[in-house]
Amino acid sequence: MSLLGWIRHLFIPHQSNNHRARILHPSVLAVIVAGFLVYQFGLNFYLLVRPSVLGFASSISPERVIEATNQKRGEKGLAPLTINSKLNEAAQRKAGDMFAFDYWAHTSPSGRNPWAFFQEVGYKYLYAGENLARDFQDSGAVVEAWMNSPTHRDNLLNPNYKEIGLAVVNGTLNGVETTLVVQLFGTPTPAVAKAPQPQVPAFQPAQAPQAAPELGEASVVLTQAEETAQAPSPSPSLSPFSLTKMMVIFLLGLILGALFLDALLVYRQKVVRLSGKNLAHLIFVGAVLLSAILTTPGAIL
Repeated sequence: MSLLGWIRHLFIPHQSNNHRARILHPSVLAVIVAGFLVYQFGLNFYLLVRPSVLGFASSISPERVIEATNQKRGEKGLAPLTINSKLNEAAQRKAGDMFAFDYWAHTSPSGRNPWAFFQEVGYKYLYAGENLARDFQDSGAVVEAWMNSPTHRDNLLNPNYKEIGLAVVNGTLNGVETTLVVQLFGTPTPAVAKAPQPQVPAFQPAQAPQAAPELGEASVVLTQAEETAQAPSPSPSLSPFSLTKMMVIFLLGLILGALFLDALLVYRQKVVRLSGKNLAHLIFVGAVLLSAILTTPGAIL
C-alpha cells in the first residue's frame, strides 16, 4: 500500500476500512494509548538518567515579581513594598534549605518554619508572611497564580506588610530540575526608644509563636528550570510538561480531525451505521483537547 493509500485508509472512511476511519477503530485507539504510555514512561526514565538535558525555559525575574506585586497593591490603593536586603537573604536561605533537604513546604521535615530564616538574618518583625512558587515560565504568571488564590492574595495585599524580599533559585528537587521562587513579607519592629519610659505598642513585638499563624495565609509555588545562578535566564530547552502537553495535543488533534472527517463523509455519502455517535465523540474529544490546550504549568501550596 502506498503512503497516500495508507493515509486514506487511516483517516478516510471507505470500503477497505468498513466505512470508518481506521484510526477510530478500538484496536488502533488502544495502540495509540499504549504508545503514549510507553512515550511517557520513556521520558520519565530519561529524566532520571539525564536530568540536566531537559530543563524548564524560565524567564522569572526577582525584580519583575516585586514590580508586579507592587502593581497589584497599587491597584488596591496600598503602599508599595520596599525591598529589604535581609529579607532577600532570608528568602535565599529558605530556597537553599528546600533544595538541601528535598522538600517543598512552608515548614521543613525537621520542623523548621519560615520565621527561623527571619531570625537567622537578624530581621525582627511585627508581621511576617511567605509565598512560594514552582513550575511557572515567567514572572507575571507567578503573581497571577498567587492573586487567583484567596490565601496567597491576602498575603500580597496585606496592608500590614511594609517590606519584601525575594529569591529565584535553581536546583534539583525530588530528582527534577526546578526553579524555586520564595517571596517574604515583613514589617520590622520599631526602633527601641532611648527615653526612660518608652511607649509600649498596642501590639507587642513579634514573637515567633504569635506570628506563625500568618503562615496559614501564605502561599507556595515552585518552578522547573535549568540549573544556573540565582536569577534564571531564558533557555531554549523544553520542560517535560511541555513535551507531554504537545504530544497529547497532537494525538487528540489527530483523533478529533478523523472524527470530524468521518462524520462529514458519512453524512454526505449517507452511510448507514448500526452504531456510532460521532457528535457525542466530537464533543468529548474536543472538550479534552481544549482542556489540554488551556492547561498551564504551575502549582500553589
